[in-house]
Amino acid sequence: MTSCLRSILDAALLLFCLQLTGLTDDVKAPVIESGLATAERFYQAGKFAEAESSYQVLLKTDPMLVPAEVGLVRAMLRQQKVDESSDTVNNALAAQPNSAALLAVKGDVQFRRGEMSDAEISYLGAKKLNPKEVHAYLGLARLYASYSLYRKAYDQLQSAHEIAPDDIEVKRAWLRMLPRRERLAALEAYLAGSHPDDEEETKWMTEYLDFLRATADKPVHRCRLVSRVEHTETTLEVMHGEDGHRIRGIGLIVKLNDRNTRLLLDTGAGGIMVGHKQAEKAGLIPISAQHYAGIGDKGLQSGYTAVADHIRIGELEFEDCVISVSRKNSVGDADGLIGADVFEAYLVDLDLPGMRLKLSPLPKRPEDTVSPTSLNSEGEEQAHAEQKDAPPEQSSKERQSSAMTPKSAVRLPRDRYVAPEMASWTKVFRFGHTVLVPTAVNDSKSMLFGLDTGAFANILSVRAGRQVSKVSSEDRLHIRGLNGEVNKVYSSAKTTLRFGHLQQTNLDIITLDLSSLSRRMGTEVSGFLGFAMLRVLEVKLDYRDGLVDFTYDPKRRTIFVQ
Repeated sequence: MTSCLRSILDAALLLFCLQLTGLTDDVKAPVIESGLATAERFYQAGKFAEAESSYQVLLKTDPMLVPAEVGLVRAMLRQQKVDESSDTVNNALAAQPNSAALLAVKGDVQFRRGEMSDAEISYLGAKKLNPKEVHAYLGLARLYASYSLYRKAYDQLQSAHEIAPDDIEVKRAWLRMLPRRERLAALEAYLAGSHPDDEEETKWMTEYLDFLRATADKPVHRCRLVSRVEHTETTLEVMHGEDGHRIRGIGLIVKLNDRNTRLLLDTGAGGIMVGHKQAEKAGLIPISAQHYAGIGDKGLQSGYTAVADHIRIGELEFEDCVISVSRKNSVGDADGLIGADVFEAYLVDLDLPGMRLKLSPLPKRPEDTVSPTSLNSEGEEQAHAEQKDAPPEQSSKERQSSAMTPKSAVRLPRDRYVAPEMASWTKVFRFGHTVLVPTAVNDSKSMLFGLDTGAFANILSVRAGRQVSKVSSEDRLHIRGLNGEVNKVYSSAKTTLRFGHLQQTNLDIITLDLSSLSRRMGTEVSGFLGFAMLRVLEVKLDYRDGLVDFTYDPKRRTIFVQ
């Protein structure tokens, strides 16, 4: 917004405030309602600064106006004013502790700060005060999904939709519940009107709409498993940087159609992504445009989605898979990336000292009888959304009861299952392909760190670094991610990391501004556990249930120089 337009808006708001102060209560009420409606229109149009100003004017007239307090906090959060929004909602609740709406928005602030257990307490408290407080249900749906409690998340979202189906944020969350054709129509309607999304979010939704338009009337690309293999393992490759000497990480040989491709195995990435040159050589068929994001300060990067007829990884062979393609010729100093979430239908064992990737069946729930049948080559939530249109795999109990249920009945999602042999594994948080591990830095409270074999070094956010250590500028280091080079790199004093059942001391750690990543994730990402430390560990991942196990054996040697 130009300074001229800002001045006009400020003058209009001041005039509105002066008009309110001279009105009686009987006359003031409709004027306040009009002011709230104006502020909400700003918010729903994605004009969060203007919404914040409008709510502040209303609160100068009536400091106890709960809708304005709630709207102010939400507008501040959308501008990433995380600490200010926390102070604002805490002050409001001190004056009105029994406000369900304020307690629900406090849960939103705590979720954004990565304070998950506190957020759950706030949301549940809001529901208890007012069983119709829709944002408490929306917050719990998002929270429980990150816990891998998918049935609980489904139930909360279902309740939110029953309470307020026309709420704009309910509409957005409900999109992923719809079959493809209905999702296409609903997304078109959503984007055609005012919606509280920033430019980046709108771009992604618009591109997903193009993907739906290109595929809605065609069979779903299911990435079907065509080889009958339940257990398999394959050798991991050492990946080097552009200079051919610097170790970049570990990777896999993946056959796309009939062409061998060396992909960096990256637990911080989702699905499969290859460079444009590799896509052309493999004969991949483009579908629609796509932008993607990661670490770096060069903005969103352009690419497109494409279809591979065949993918072969070791003994596993799949057909009809959607993957991402970068417009660049290479990705991360390699032909491309493959996220470990690609194998989420299996128990993933990354034996880094032994340089082996082992895949085995996930522990069966007591009622399960099925084995993996597909590959999550797309990554993110899009793959999960498409699975709603696929014929559901049924457990034995579900098959027994199928005669008593309508043929159109949808198989409901299920909560995480912790098998007895996994009772000691670490429960992690899932945001799409990203696995966030509860991690303490020095003597800090638990923070959320991404598990990232694609990042060589351990990384600490500037925000977290200033809380737990001494941060200094580091001009000698140059860091590149999917979004290009990082403009400002810092370092922190030697730190101790505690995660899982392990502790690593005296670590030099790179410090970066991760605020953009945290904004996209919707919660605070305080750092990443990188390959330089993970390479001495055996890391087992159960993506389905949100469980990770780290094992360190000092007797095992690694090929990597320590």
